[in-house]
Amino acid sequence: DADVHEALQIQHAMMGRAKKEKAVRGEEYELVLEDQVEYVKDVMSSAEVNYLEPPDAESVKERERRTMAEERASLPIYPYREQLLQAIADEQILIIVGETGSGKTTQIMQYLIEAGYCEGGGKIACTQPRRVAAMSVAKRVADEVGCKLGHDIGYKIRFEDSTSDKTKLVYMTDGMMLREFLGEPDMASY
Repeated sequence: DADVHEALQIQHAMMGRAKKEKAVRGEEYELVLEDQVEYVKDVMSSAEVNYLEPPDAESVKERERRTMAEERASLPIYPYREQLLQAIADEQILIIVGETGSGKTTQIMQYLIEAGYCEGGGKIACTQPRRVAAMSVAKRVADEVGCKLGHDIGYKIRFEDSTSDKTKLVYMTDGMMLREFLGEPDMASY
């Protein structure tokens, strides 16, 4: 009896709240007519309007034609490939600083694989600050290399391991790197 009464009171309160919210929403918004939208488009600059209109067919075709190799070549780090590989071979510790999107995370790791640093069964580890970053970068690099995620390129995050025995490049969170140290203190497989 008390449970039924309580359920009815909750239902009554929710209905009253919904009516109040509907009344407030009705006062909050105005009716926008087509000619007003056109006026707003006319007032805004063409750069601001681009997102309102569908993309130009020519620009879509251009983006489709652009291959991964062209994208890699257009990154700021690309002209320094040989210098980077030489510096990595010469120095035990190397700090590379570059703008966001310059290719540090995706390209340098691929350069190392292409230069033969993984021959003999070794792996390259690249740490990422967050789980989502490790997953998305691994997916991006796997697409660039043209392999299935988890084969040559993979990732390790807490509760998820997308690697195999053939994995050459592993993106992982900092915490997973620490866990790798616990299991393999000398990091001989990397």
